Amino acid sequence: MPLGGPAIEGVQIKEIRNVTVRSGVLTECFRPEWFTPPFPAAHIVHMALLPGGLSSWHCHREQSDVIVPIHGQLRIGVYDDREDSLTYKAFRLLHVSAARPVAIRVPPLVWHAIKNPSGESAAYIVVNDQPYHYAEPDDWILPPGSDAIPFTLD
Repeated sequence: MPLGGPAIEGVQIKEIRNVTVRSGVLTECFRPEWFTPPFPAAHIVHMALLPGGLSSWHCHREQSDVIVPIHGQLRIGVYDDREDSLTYKAFRLLHVSAARPVAIRVPPLVWHAIKNPSGESAAYIVVNDQPYHYAEPDDWILPPGSDAIPFTLD
């Protein structure tokens, strides 16, 4: 399992096994039944991060994300700011890579950000349970380094 701090309520992690095949490596990136309850895929995006690249802190009001590293190394921070949660104010920093991939389900209202800590490019896919609504995005966004999240991905 990825290194990091204590679990965050509702965040689920599924370890994925690479399969060596005659011509290379096969990695299954997503299956709905990996999560409880099963996760309905409605929208999938690919994100490439430049060396040292850092996403904004963000969370969703209704949508859940499943994040899967597909290239390079990533640090994924999750922060629970839900007052009614058993893990309120908890933070977990996950160190993940495509070499030993995981699928991380982040529930609504849990803040998350992703950093590429290496000098090489990195990439991940995000599977959402709701399609992106261009007119009314389901996103709250904070800039990297915002004082509202008292943790960093360093």
